Order: sequence, then structure tokens, then C-alpha cells
Amino acid sequence: MSADLRSLRLFVAVAEHGSISEGAKRCHIALAAASKRISDLEARARLPLLVRHARGVMLTSAGHGFLLHARAVLSAMDRLNAELDDFQHGVTGVVSITANASAIAQFLPDQIGSFLKLHPMLKIDLQERASTEVVKAVTAGLADIGVIEGHTASQGLECLPYRNDELSVVVGFDHPLSRRKRIDVGEVLRHDHIVVREGTALHRVLLAAAQEAQVPLKVRMQVGSFDMVCRMVEQGLGIGVLPFAAILPQLQVMRLRCLRLDAPWASRRHLLCVRREQDLTAAARSVLEHLGQPAAD
Repeated sequence: MSADLRSLRLFVAVAEHGSISEGAKRCHIALAAASKRISDLEARARLPLLVRHARGVMLTSAGHGFLLHARAVLSAMDRLNAELDDFQHGVTGVVSITANASAIAQFLPDQIGSFLKLHPMLKIDLQERASTEVVKAVTAGLADIGVIEGHTASQGLECLPYRNDELSVVVGFDHPLSRRKRIDVGEVLRHDHIVVREGTALHRVLLAAAQEAQVPLKVRMQVGSFDMVCRMVEQGLGIGVLPFAAILPQLQVMRLRCLRLDAPWASRRHLLCVRREQDLTAAARSVLEHLGQPAAD
């Protein structure tokens, strides 16, 4: 069956107030016209939707089902109209993104910058969290969009492919490994490490590798950023395992060497995650679509 939106709004109003006359009043429709619209809906449905009685109307079983779908259609149309208004006046609002350090260091700045050039009225709130904390924030509605490392548990969220990266080993110029070009996991674990804070995906993967090899992870120091890892490594305090693209600027200006890491977990993927894509605002959906575009070669 087909039904116009005005008739659907009338039916919802009648159902909510238990009266055709009250529904007509709420929708600014004459009572006779309202009765005709309800009768037309029932004729199209080929089922009675209301039971009339002296004090008003009650929904039939079919009426309850019809009410559920009528509300869904009206809600979708209201969202559509709101989004069209947003696009007519330019995408506006605030979109919150929470992401792991690797995504922020490697990918997000360029993408957010290019998006905001196209939509200068929109604001983005970007926060760094460990991937497990990103999942919690998105699930709790504290962020519209999250970026997580691909092996992070994300039950209950919708996830989309984002970017891949490669982990490498960074050492100081004077370190015994500095003349090497590649290194395997067993040898990596024999050295002191400068690690990004506990709870991050990088810290978890190193711990898992040490547990699998049945050796302790030698943590010399924990720091709060990739840049600080590089600074401590430059001072000869240990080695670091970091995303290659994230440390390229430091390799240009600091006394560091980068070694390829031979490990199955060195190649990683990152994911975009949201609670429900269809529930995002027009602004958040636009950001998500922009972030989800394939990387340029």
C-alpha cells in the first residue's frame, strides 16, 4: 500500500490521543477530512486499523503494526529534511573523533585538514586514546567516530576498513643494531625497550610476542608519545617498535636508524568504528565518508 506523509502523521496523532477528533485538531485537519484519510488508510491496508467506540478509538493488532512502521517512516523523513537543510546551508556542527596514536600520527591530520577546507563551518573534536578506550568511548556515545587497531575487540560496533601500516624497529646511531637492515622478533626481545604507555595496541603486541616466546619484555622506560620514544632511543636508552610512517620526520633530523621487523604482526590494519552509521548526523556521516576514502597512491 502507499500513503502520504500527512495521513501517516494524522494516524500517529490519532493513535497517541485515542481520538480521531483530537488527532485532526493536532494536525490542523477538519474532522470530516481526517475521518476520510483514516478510512482511506484502512482501505489501502485492506484491514481495520482502528476500533471505534463511544469514547474514541483503539488500535487493532494491524493498527499497532502500522503505527510502528508509520513512526519509522516519519522519523526517517524528519532526519532527511534536517540533513537536506544542513547541506543547503553547508555542513555545520561538531563531530567528535577518538583515535589511537598511530592513526593520529600517520593519517588523520591530512584527512581532517582536507575535509575542513571543504567544510569550514564544521568543527572536529579529536582526542587520542588507546584502541580499547576508543571502543568504550564510541560505545558510550562519547565520540561519533573511532579509529582502532584491527585486532581490538569491538563487539556491538559497526566497523569499516581504514588504513594499513607497518611496524619497524628504531635504534640509535651508536646501538649495536645500527648497521642492520632487518631484525626478527627473537632478537628484538633481547634488548631493552622504550615503549609507549601501557594499554596501547603497540604495548599489547609486544607483551603478546614476549609471552609467546616465553621471555620477559625488557621495558627500560614508558613514555607518552612516539616522539618521546625516539628521543630516548637517540640517547641510547633502548630500542623502540613504532609505525614506520609515524617516525619518518624524526628519522630525517635525529640520530636514528630504522630496521625492518620480520614478524607476522608487523603489518597492521586500522578500522573506523561507529555505533550505528544510520544514526550519525549529516556532519558525522560526511566525515566518516571522507575518512573512508581509499588512500592515494
